[in-house]
Amino acid sequence: MEVDCKGIQQRNLEALVRNKGFQFTDVFFPYTSGQIGPYYVQSIVIEKNGFDYKNAIDDMCEIIDNFLAPSSFDIISGGESRDWDFSNPAAYNLSKAHSKIYKDGKILGADIFDQARVVHVADLNNEGSSPRDLWVPAIKKAGGIINDIFFYVDRMEEGTEVMKELGLNSHALVPLDDHAWDYLQKINVINADVYLSLKERGQTTESRKQWAYNMLRSERGFNELYRLFGNPKTRDKAQKIVDKGYPELKDELMNRLVEKGNL
Repeated sequence: MEVDCKGIQQRNLEALVRNKGFQFTDVFFPYTSGQIGPYYVQSIVIEKNGFDYKNAIDDMCEIIDNFLAPSSFDIISGGESRDWDFSNPAAYNLSKAHSKIYKDGKILGADIFDQARVVHVADLNNEGSSPRDLWVPAIKKAGGIINDIFFYVDRMEEGTEVMKELGLNSHALVPLDDHAWDYLQKINVINADVYLSLKERGQTTESRKQWAYNMLRSERGFNELYRLFGNPKTRDKAQKIVDKGYPELKDELMNRLVEKGNL
């Protein structure tokens, strides 16, 4: 029977909201990459509620079962350390061996033997840097074969393209796509202004970049950047926005900041 992907997405969106996994703003949040966006998500908050956590793991197993035959893979792996919150119980439920991959390349639990067929389970797909730089290389170095990766949440941003470049079939319980934003507005989690911002930002690299340009150049976006620069605790984040996130806007924004004063 075909799995109800939309139902799983909606059920887990509700769980994330219930456990305060989302923050939304009508300006922006600075991300670790130096880029900006109108929301922040934390996936492992669903562990705060045992019922929600159990449902998340059950749903993860259902998604895996839907796409892969049990005989088509040998091992479920997870990367240090938040991936383990999903990969370990999923392996247990599916009666599969489990490999814990550390950032230094060490692997505990099941040995990844030559030609072992590995499925990776992770908490969040953001930029895709951890699978690209850590988990997939460790699996391949050990002799394993990986074709599929499953995320609890996929932000549907740079990481989606990275998974394609890695040649992986990428699956997610909670893709943060247009349907996710439509549903969160429908259940009154986000207001009209935030909803419009999320929709304008879209899921393409170009739409995200244009949204960021418009936000940083707007009065409210610029004032938020100024506020971040003015606080010693957030100044480094602000500097990263202009240095790494949007260096093409650096001169323009820094000139405006200097004109405004107190930098």
